[in-house]
Amino acid sequence: MSRIVIVGGGAAGIELSTLLKKTIRKEDEVILVEPETHHFWKPRLHEIAAGTFDSDLDTVCYFTHGARHGYQHYQASMTDINRENKTIMVCGAVDDIMCEVKYDYLIIAVGAVSNDFNTKGAKEHCIFLDSANQARQAWHRMSYVLRAGEEHTINIVGAGATGVELAAELERVSRKLLRYNGAPLKINLIEAADRVLPNSPEKMSRKVQQELEKNNINVLLNTRISEVKEKTMITADGHSLDADVQFWAAGIKAPDWLNGLGGLAYNRINQIEVNMNLTSTLDDHIFALGDCAAIPQPDGSFVPPKAQAANRAAEHLAKSLGDFLHGKPLTDFIFTDSGMVVAIGHYFAVGSFAPGSKMESKFVLHGLLIRRVYDTIFRLHQRTISNMFTVSRLMVAKRLKAVFKPKI
Repeated sequence: MSRIVIVGGGAAGIELSTLLKKTIRKEDEVILVEPETHHFWKPRLHEIAAGTFDSDLDTVCYFTHGARHGYQHYQASMTDINRENKTIMVCGAVDDIMCEVKYDYLIIAVGAVSNDFNTKGAKEHCIFLDSANQARQAWHRMSYVLRAGEEHTINIVGAGATGVELAAELERVSRKLLRYNGAPLKINLIEAADRVLPNSPEKMSRKVQQELEKNNINVLLNTRISEVKEKTMITADGHSLDADVQFWAAGIKAPDWLNGLGGLAYNRINQIEVNMNLTSTLDDHIFALGDCAAIPQPDGSFVPPKAQAANRAAEHLAKSLGDFLHGKPLTDFIFTDSGMVVAIGHYFAVGSFAPGSKMESKFVLHGLLIRRVYDTIFRLHQRTISNMFTVSRLMVAKRLKAVFKPKI
């Protein structure tokens, strides 16, 4: 019998926990270590911050989900790894009690957080959207601002997918609430690069920026923040950008607490260095996947920090580790990028579906249909961790709820 311990219940962690019981031996045990009680799909945390997320239908309780799918949920956080004894130290999320959890195979899937690049004052004066708890705190702040009845300014640093979607969602909510004496928002979307979505095709960046500006979002490109104060940001050229609420959504890195655990090899952004088969470079009994792992590819590149990459790595490792426990060798994870979709509100999205400089100009699409594709990506994640019947039931329930409950 082998005990497989998975640390992190994000998209990769919960999918892997679900799929492993279908591939491993009956006597093997799966434990998921995650401090939250419910799973939230991270690409939708901006909806929690804007107050538009449906927590009744779009979250998953780890305890009940684990009971249905054959894994055990430990509500705790990992604090250390003892590779010699094959144990991890965990701290209870409620009682702070420290204890050891033994493993035969350890899989780390704790995701990534925003990178403030050591910008002075960013940690103290900005809201980050790296967890559901942070997103809920953001909504408490935004709820107060939206009720104030007077114009407020919002600064968002980082025009990647998170920053773009947050800006668009806050603008939509503000515009809708104006009918009920809500507060108008002036939104500054601040990006150090020369275009929004700097890692996407240029045509996609242009279309997204056009849509943002059409929605009265002030896009500030080539603008680097050197310092953050309580209600203002100072740019590298000395200008001040005053704001009532300030968000930081720029860059990514693995969590600082992860770096150094177990004496594993880490890169400069705290990611665990792994082989192509997802084992750590220093210990074949420890795996890492998702945004917390630096996964090499045959061409010398690394798997990009995308939700689709984490999902596919989870599916791959579930099969590969299951085969390994049945006597077969581990296989390498090769990632093929399918592009990306970014939502601009609830009725518009822009998507790139054929990455690469030769084809990008022909395969950047936008509109309501692409927004439905964005929704479908989330439904596919739900199908992986549940089943098609459950997804269909949730979709029907959501439609009925939209009919009988006022929408923002």
